[in-house]
Amino acid sequence: MADQQRTSFDDLNWGRLNLVSAQDQSVDQNSWKMIYQHGERVVRVSCRALPELGVPHGIDNDVSSALIDNYMSIGLPDDGVMTLAISELMRLAGFHRNGKYREMLLVSLDRLHTTSYEIAGGWRDHPNRRWTTAKFHFIELLEYTHQGESGKFDERSMLRIRLAEPLVASLRSGYTKPLNIEFMQSLSRPRTRIIFRLLDAMRYHPETPDELIDSYDIGLIELAEQCKLPNTRPDVVRRALAGPHEELLRRGYLRQVVPEGRGREQRLHYEFSPDFTPVNPAVLHRLRMHGVTDGVSRQLARQYTTSVLSNRIEQFERLVKSGQLTVRKTPAHALVHLIKNADQYPDLVAGKVITLGPEALRARARESDETAVPSWSEELARLSPDDAATFTVKRVSLLYSKKFTLSEFDTLRDLVLRGRLDPAQVIEEAHRRLTALDAQGFIDDLKDRLRSEVEVEPMSAGILSEHS
Repeated sequence: MADQQRTSFDDLNWGRLNLVSAQDQSVDQNSWKMIYQHGERVVRVSCRALPELGVPHGIDNDVSSALIDNYMSIGLPDDGVMTLAISELMRLAGFHRNGKYREMLLVSLDRLHTTSYEIAGGWRDHPNRRWTTAKFHFIELLEYTHQGESGKFDERSMLRIRLAEPLVASLRSGYTKPLNIEFMQSLSRPRTRIIFRLLDAMRYHPETPDELIDSYDIGLIELAEQCKLPNTRPDVVRRALAGPHEELLRRGYLRQVVPEGRGREQRLHYEFSPDFTPVNPAVLHRLRMHGVTDGVSRQLARQYTTSVLSNRIEQFERLVKSGQLTVRKTPAHALVHLIKNADQYPDLVAGKVITLGPEALRARARESDETAVPSWSEELARLSPDDAATFTVKRVSLLYSKKFTLSEFDTLRDLVLRGRLDPAQVIEEAHRRLTALDAQGFIDDLKDRLRSEVEVEPMSAGILSEHS
């Protein structure tokens, strides 16, 4: 059953087009093309990769979802740039932290950086209700630190990555869907994870993504093409799908898969389990704040669109705050009753649509982070040294975007990890100096401290103690 519930977001363009081949191991394939009809549109999608790397496949699905997850979590910066430790990306992708997986991750990032995609008439500009042609690499910029001239990741490597502009625009526009990453990562094979991600995206209509379907029909050969399988012989495709189908049925994601017809004309009828009804993470968070259980939230998500749920939560909060609504039992009971019977409640601003999507929530979080000067000691004390070092770099990177080089972040993380710098003091000083309109002073002092720590053994005093 659906016991894994760490839900994030996926991009609907990337998810529906599925630009990663559903093959587990290395492939002898440098390109693929597909053409299909969608209503009145003809969609053409092509991929070209370096011969020595092959087309994106297998774990590239895990890496791409982890990068989208991280980009969303840091507030969707408009330039699409993110700075993170290699160890953090491995954790987000569900990889073991050892040398073998570091090597696999480096190759995966190289593939996503060097492979060219062209989508003609199939990339959605949702805010403008238009279909566009997009040409890009999933990763447009790849920079990382390492020891010596090896060019390979090591334990302290830092990454700077810029996602493709069309992908950034799609994510920032809110053209997204919930993705249960924890469940996806718990699936046993890369092929199964890719098929899960594709089927999960297919539950959303590309032009009306608020509408969620509980069943889906697709031709066997069409699905093989969507999975980018190189061999589309019906018997080969059925064997390739058998294992993923069995696991998704056993794990409760699918209720049933019913084949109809024979040969190349065979079609597959998928029915999804109601226990896996995705709930928009922003809406789920707001429902939880009022005590609504996740099971009830999934029931509501099957009945109402994301925008309707957001609207009615906003209406409930407005009525309670103004005193027009008195909670007699529990907030959860009162909120669910309003959602199901909205016409029975007054609303002075009826017709106003308020949708708190991921970008709005991240923006609010960033605004509150940048205006408050919190105490971080207690929170950081609960983290491992590695996680505390990673968190410090991420926080400084968010507050002082583009002000530090990747090598400086590498040094900062290493010094925190080795106990040379106090992470709480670094973060608190970063916030304090920003609030005091002395951002450049913090930047200069931290750069000086990093240089001095590289050149000589550091003193025991905390960072910027003369300004504390």
